[in-house]
Amino acid sequence: KQWYQRRVAITAGPELALKISVRCNLAGAEELFVRRFNMLFGQGQYSEAAKVAASAPKGILRTPQTIQRFQQCPAQPGQASPLLQYFPILLETSQLNKAESLELARPVLQQGRNQLLEKWLVEGKVGCREELGSLYNAPDAPL
Repeated sequence: KQWYQRRVAITAGPELALKISVRCNLAGAEELFVRRFNMLFGQGQYSEAAKVAASAPKGILRTPQTIQRFQQCPAQPGQASPLLQYFPILLETSQLNKAESLELARPVLQQGRNQLLEKWLVEGKVGCREELGSLYNAPDAPL
């Protein structure tokens, strides 16, 4: 399977290699996703990198380290911060994991946008209800 995967990556390009690797459940698909993510991220294509992270198998790129990378990048002129590009893409496609839910909830609550967080909870877009409840009920959380 890995031979076929490398052949596809060389002849068809990285996008098609990713699609075929996932569709056929080929061994090593995770490595293709990580490489593609790192390439796009390194080029400042944060929205595209976020799409790769969102679609990577087994959530391999949906980690606190990925969130940290997006947090550390400066916003490009005229664009949303990389982190604000990352979360909406995840919210479009799936439920956020614990780390993502907590990292998104903090700034939302600091901005006093509690209704937005409540909407995501009702829609099942954010998880870890207990931890979010603790954040929501914290003394410094806006009401």
